[in-house]
Parts: sequence; structure tokens; C-alpha cells
Amino acid sequence: MSLSNHASTRRGLLIGAASAALYATLPGVAAAAAQRSFIPNFADPVEALRAHVKLVGSLAEERVVSFYRLNIYADLNEGNFIPLYTLNNLLIDNWVPKGNNSFQMLKYEAGYYTAIDSYKAIKTFKHPLTGKTAPVQNFLLGPVPRGYDKDKYTVMGYNPNPLPLEVIGNRVFLATQSIESGPSFTDPEKTRYTNSFMTYSATLADMQNPNLPSAPVHAQLQNKTEWAPWMQMGDHPGGTVVRGYGSKVSDLDSLPPGVLAQFKQQTPEILDIENWKSFVSEATPPS
Repeated sequence: MSLSNHASTRRGLLIGAASAALYATLPGVAAAAAQRSFIPNFADPVEALRAHVKLVGSLAEERVVSFYRLNIYADLNEGNFIPLYTLNNLLIDNWVPKGNNSFQMLKYEAGYYTAIDSYKAIKTFKHPLTGKTAPVQNFLLGPVPRGYDKDKYTVMGYNPNPLPLEVIGNRVFLATQSIESGPSFTDPEKTRYTNSFMTYSATLADMQNPNLPSAPVHAQLQNKTEWAPWMQMGDHPGGTVVRGYGSKVSDLDSLPPGVLAQFKQQTPEILDIENWKSFVSEATPPS
């Protein structure tokens, strides 16, 4: 090789190295490369379990509070969905690690209804068939126990089966599905079908942080199920369709303005779970 060719090659290598170093300092590029280097191995059942728990709850012994807004529609099995109302939904979950990568959770849940896409509480709603008003029954569910380990999830009621965890861009996603059936709330001789889907996502950086037992999440849900008993829909075909969204919140004072006061008025049980002992659900007759 001639000296001139050698010098040219050396200059090319130096320029290439300098260019690579500059490229790595561009906004987002170095971070993206680092993320790709540390993507969790979700094929490992223990790592997948711990990521699941970190997304939906906490790896530590603590109380996790979540808030969701659920827009609810009537599906009459023909025509378009009919907007009915919105549910402000508060969940309080007590998480306890049990050792050997197993976790237990006790869930309490409550909701009060508002006009669709509103924060104004309602006591009646317009029946989608008769046009008459019907009284609203606020939502209570719990206490509901769940157990998590790498081999199975032990749940009371519907089972949110997890789909494989995904890393997309700089976020980790967990989708769950409950496609199940059981006796109807209104007539045990008939079948209640539930199709419920939930998606949680958190930043990859939060999921990789060993000092963060509970990841802040964005969450969305969709479901379709039978009419709630209090809706007085009888045997009419169809059911309700729900589209919801929300997240964990740091504490009850972090709820949207006015919401905590409404829970105190509408469903005070959720704010006193130490004295909430008996199981209740939407099938429980109002007291």
C-alpha cells in the first residue's frame, strides 16, 4: 500500500470513529442504544412476573391507589352504541410480597356515575329503550384477593390472563384479557359473558429502576358484558360496552378536583377499607 493510500485509509478510520462518537451524542440516540442494551428478558418467568407486578401493583409491601374514567355505552345488538354515563372508578390495592417471588394483593374498588364525559354526579339515568329515568346504583367491589407467582395467578372472579410483555420504543406494555362466562347476575339459569381487556404501559427506564417497586403507568381498558342488574334492561339483547383510561396516583389528594369529595359522599366505604369486611359486588342488592 502506498503512503498516500495508507494516510487516506487512516484519515477515513479517524473520521468514521469521530462521526460515530458524534452520532452517539445526538439527542435520544445514546439513550435508545442504552435501552436496547438493557431490554429485560421477559422470556424468564421470574422476570416477567416481577415486571407484571411492578406494572399492575407493587413489588413492595404498600398500598397502591389507581383512578380511572370509564365511558359506558349501551349496545342493543343493532345500530350504533348509545352513550349512557361515565364511571369515576377508584381502586385501592394492598400489596404484600410473600417471599420466593410470590405476591398477594387485596383489592377494593368503588365507582360513582356522572353524566357522560362529565364530573357531575347523577342519581338517575335515561333508560336507552323506554326513555324513562331509572335510579343509579353506585359501584362497589371487594375485598377481592389475588395471588401472583411465576407459575400461575390465583384470582377471585374473572382472571385477567396476561399476554406476553412487549417493549415498544422506550415503553414496556402489558396487555391482559378476560374472555370468560358464568351464571348471569339477573338469572342464574342464563349465562353471563364477559370480554374484558386491559393494557398497562410504563417507561423502560422506570421498569429498569431497581429502587422503584411500583412503576407509574398509563392504563386503558375495554370490556363488554351483560346489563347491570340495576339498569332494568330485562331480557333485551345486548349489554354494556366500556372504554376507560387512567393511572396510579400518589395518594387520594392527587385525584382530579372534586372527585375525593364525591367519593366521600357517594361511596364512603372505599375510604374506610379497614372496616370493609364483607364481600360486595354489583350483584349485591343495595342496602
